[in-house]
Amino acid sequence: RRVREAFALAIDKEGIERVVMRGAATPTGSMIAPGINGFQEDLNEPYPYDPERATALLEEAGWGDGFPVTFDCPNDRYVNDEAICTAMVPMLERIGVDVTLNAQTKSLHFNKIREHDTSFYMLGWTPGSYDAYNVFQNIITLDGEAQGAWNSGRYTHPEVEELADRIATEVDEETRDELIHEAFRIHKEDVGHIPLHQQALAWGVRTDTVAEIIQRPFNDIDLRYVVMN
Repeated sequence: RRVREAFALAIDKEGIERVVMRGAATPTGSMIAPGINGFQEDLNEPYPYDPERATALLEEAGWGDGFPVTFDCPNDRYVNDEAICTAMVPMLERIGVDVTLNAQTKSLHFNKIREHDTSFYMLGWTPGSYDAYNVFQNIITLDGEAQGAWNSGRYTHPEVEELADRIATEVDEETRDELIHEAFRIHKEDVGHIPLHQQALAWGVRTDTVAEIIQRPFNDIDLRYVVMN
């Protein structure tokens, strides 16, 4: 846990948002976006940037001299994905971690991490169901049938596993939301994953020919809502 927290504190998320993403991202502390059912505003504060504390945590964990790790990253899937990963390398090296960046095309990247053949990797996720349970089922849990398909870091926590099972079957909305909050709270305190940011949708539009266009959250164009000059 101390090593995971050290990584989280070593990454300057606001610096990535400002320099690499040029403002087109929102640093986050949540595993789901505000539009997803089960989003918890009070858990959305990102882990702070504190490399000094990160170095101390590695020392406490017995890794004061650092260690090598391969960072698996796509270079053609997310906005500025390879640039983000490249920016993170010196941040982690600053606390003593010797990072080898393995940036490759998305087909190779996802084939590799889908087989859980990775120690440290980039993954973006939007629940197809627009519900928090999708994230627990695919990314945060491991102990159960059809769970952990994309939990490539093989993270597991017994309380989170139990809560996820209850979330899957709970029908009372208020009770279910409380279960989701507790599960996310435990996961965040345990630094199960390191949320980075929510990337923004960016479109280019010709103003001389296009009079109006509605940007849909699905990031596609519905020609019924396009007005031409």
